[in-house]
Amino acid sequence: MLKRPVTATILFICLTTVASAVANAQSRNRIEVQIPFSFALRERTLPAGKYVIERTDPGRPNILTLTNVDKSVVRVVLAQRVEKNSPSTASSLVFIKREGQLYLFQVWNVGAMNGAQVPSALDKRTNDRRHQSSTLVTLKVEDH
Repeated sequence: MLKRPVTATILFICLTTVASAVANAQSRNRIEVQIPFSFALRERTLPAGKYVIERTDPGRPNILTLTNVDKSVVRVVLAQRVEKNSPSTASSLVFIKREGQLYLFQVWNVGAMNGAQVPSALDKRTNDRRHQSSTLVTLKVEDH
C-alpha cells in the first residue's frame, strides 16, 4: 500500500519540476515591458505603452514579435544575433537616440549571452554624420 503514495509523490515532484522548467523557458523567450516613450522600429514609429516581445519559434531565435498590449499593434522583426562576453544581468531593451528620435536597437534576455539586434535603415548609411552623434538608451525590464 505504501507504493501508491510514494509513486504519486514522485510523479508530482517530476511534474512540478517540468512545469517550472517550461515556465522558465517561456520567460527567457518573452519580455513584458512598459515603454514610456514612442520609438521607431525600422521605418515606423510605435507609440509608448506596454509591449510584449517574444521569440515565438525557438528554432528561429532571430524572429521577434512585438505586440503593443494597449493598442493591439503587432510587428514581426527579423533580427541579427549579437553576443556579449558574459550573461546579461537583466532583461533589457537598448535604443539608439539620433536627432531626438529613439530607435529600437537590441533586445537582451536575462542570463543570455546572445541578444537580438534590429537592423535599421540608418545603419546602412555608414558615412552619415548622424552616426557620430547617436547615444544609447537602455531600458531595463523589471523582474516579476
